[in-house]
Formats: sequence, structure tokens, C-alpha cells
Amino acid sequence: MTVNNMAKYAMMTNSIGGVNGANSVLGSQNVSAAKAPASAPSFGDKLQAGRNSSYETTAAVRTSGNDLKSAVQNQKTAAAQLQSTTSNDKTATVSFDNAKGAQKSLSSMASDPVNLEVKQTALSQTNEGNAMAAKDKAVDAGSYSFAVETGGKTHNFSITVDENDTNASIQEKMAAAINERDIGITASVNADEKLGTSSLAIAADATGTDAAFEISDVSGDLTSAMGVNEATQEAQNAIYSVNGGGDIESQSNNVSIAEGVTATLNQAGTTEISSERDNKSAMQGVSDLVNSINSALKAANEGDGRGSERLARDIQSMNKSYSDSLARVGINVSANGELTIDEKKLEQAAKDGSLDRFFSDSSVGFNARAERIANNAVNSEYYADKQVSFSVDSFSINQDQLKFFNISNAGLLFNFLL
Repeated sequence: MTVNNMAKYAMMTNSIGGVNGANSVLGSQNVSAAKAPASAPSFGDKLQAGRNSSYETTAAVRTSGNDLKSAVQNQKTAAAQLQSTTSNDKTATVSFDNAKGAQKSLSSMASDPVNLEVKQTALSQTNEGNAMAAKDKAVDAGSYSFAVETGGKTHNFSITVDENDTNASIQEKMAAAINERDIGITASVNADEKLGTSSLAIAADATGTDAAFEISDVSGDLTSAMGVNEATQEAQNAIYSVNGGGDIESQSNNVSIAEGVTATLNQAGTTEISSERDNKSAMQGVSDLVNSINSALKAANEGDGRGSERLARDIQSMNKSYSDSLARVGINVSANGELTIDEKKLEQAAKDGSLDRFFSDSSVGFNARAERIANNAVNSEYYADKQVSFSVDSFSINQDQLKFFNISNAGLLFNFLL
């Protein structure tokens, strides 16, 4: 309907309802008997139904937009993932924490790969007792006490040896007394049933010299009789160097090479640490993104509003405009704009770096365009159906309906359509 027609109908309706039901335009043609059809849907109902359809379409578009936005972000994360490699994992195993900037840390190192030399690993102190005949008894019955000094503190223990105790049961009593205390030391009894022997072992829970301990008899000779008063393995710190630098000591074998890059030292030796893209994660991120784009396109094609049509056109336009570049990394664009993956070609693109170069994080490019479409889809107004189709002819305008079509209703309709 044009603005001139709207004005014409407004003038006509303004004249209806004059004196005694007469109208200067239509005359006195049965105007006073006008009634709205009881069963036909009202004009307002039809307008509201159109608006509801618009909002339903927008809700579907918004859901697709949220899914697509998430897929774009996940793909960026997957493409940025690094995995560590070492030339000799028997010397050290390495792990990367990308969330803590492993990639940036490695890029700032003096060399690539990084050379790690392990001179010695950290050890925990162990006092391994004598293997003794389990059923014999090396000490007499009575009360015994001993002390363990560790971390600058002395801890005293007492046990009672009964007449019917054996070496095995005495060792069990000593281990239980130590383990009841939380002093950073654990005791255990090792039994050899074939030989009929048992031995008491006392070990620090942590590696390094800070966890070293001394054990000695206070009353009686229990620890010396069991052979646990001397260390069989001394505590020591790890010593290593990075890229030929000075020696670094560590209480633990878990050391930090750079921010987000950690190594577990396994034995003395050298290894080269390098990083490479986690191709598997990158390929999965691309696959999820392709599936999300196809899902958004399908939802848009199934919608019946102009907003859905616009979303479908935007996705198809994006895919087709990048079709050549997508094909080079193993992503093909069909005639209707859908994407399919050539797994072998995608894997090769991941290995040679072309996949990473194509899916960049810059403000231009496929990823950036997909993200803009996703953001627009999340915005309910961008792909909303901003017009509802309406035809005056469908209402069979006559003098009965014109009585109810006043200037106020015409103005509201005109504002809505704008």
C-alpha cells in the first residue's frame, strides 16, 4: 500500500460516522448496520501472528549463531595448541600448558630447539633395613624408643616387644608407629615368603636434601638391630642446565624450563625440546567449525522469514567467496554452499602449516567473517524479519469494514510497516 492510498483511506474513514450515520463520501449506504464478521480473524490478530512468526524465526537464527560463535572460538583455541617433543624422553619428559603461554615462552628462548642437560636427578632418602628371618626375634622383649629427625624437628617413638613377637611383627609395629604420624616419612615391611625373610624400609616422601632425615635409638637398640639407622640411598637435589647455561638445582625432578613449559627429569643425559602444532586438535577444531556452519545454513534454509533468508545468503556468500582457498586446505564447497572435508588433504594442510595460515586470527579472513556472521545472528535484530507482508485487498474493504478502519488504526499500521 502506498502512502497516498493510506491517506486516501484515512480521509474516507474520517468521514464515516457523520450525522445519522450519513457519510459525505459514501452517502447513506447502510452504514449504520455495519458489523465485523464474528468468525473471521481480526486485523490485529493477523498482525500479531506475523510478528510471532518473525520472533520464532529469530530465535532459531540466534541459536545457530551461538553455536557458530562457540565453534569459531574453539577452532581458534585448537589451532593455537602446541604439543611438546623431546629427542630423548628417557632423559626427560616435557609437557606444555598453552593457557600459561607456552608458545610465547618458547619463542622468546635463545634457541629452537631448547637443549636440556640433566646432570643428576633428585632422589629421596631411603633407609632399607636388613633382610631378617621373619619368624626369628633379633631383640629381647621389653620397651624400646627411637627418634626421627627431619625438617629441623625431632619426633620420638616408643613400642613394646612382647615375648611372642617375631622380627616381622616387630617391624610391623615400628612401621605402624611411624605411619601414624604425618612427618613426611613412610615406613613399610617387605616380605619374601620364598626365603622366609622380612625387612623394614623407611623412606622420605619427597626428593631433595630438604627432606633428608636421621633415625637413631633413644632407649635400646631396635633401629640398629633392624638395620634402619643408616641411609642406603642419600637424598640429593636435581642438577640441570638449559642451553648451556649455569647449573640449576632443584629439590624436585619436576622443573620449569620456561613459562608454561615443564619437564620431568628421568635420568642423566641430554635432550632437545621443541614444539609443534597439535595437528589432531587443529583438525578437530576445523571439523567442528565446518559442522557448525553447515548446521547454521540448514537452520536458515528451513526458516520461512526474511531474516533466515538473509542468514543463508551470508553463509553461502562467505563459503563460495573462499571456495578456492578452502579447497586448498581440504574443505570443499558444494553448489548450495555446504562444506565437506577431504580428510587426507586436511591432514596434509595441518602438517605443512597451510591450515594454520588460512585460519588466522586477524581481523580479515574466513574465521573473522564467520565470527561476524555469528555475532550478527546472536543479535536478534540483525536477522529479524523487519516487515510483515500485508495486503489491503485481502480484507475486502467495503463500507462495513471501513467503519472500523479509522485514522488511528491506519497510522499505527503505517508506523509498524516503516
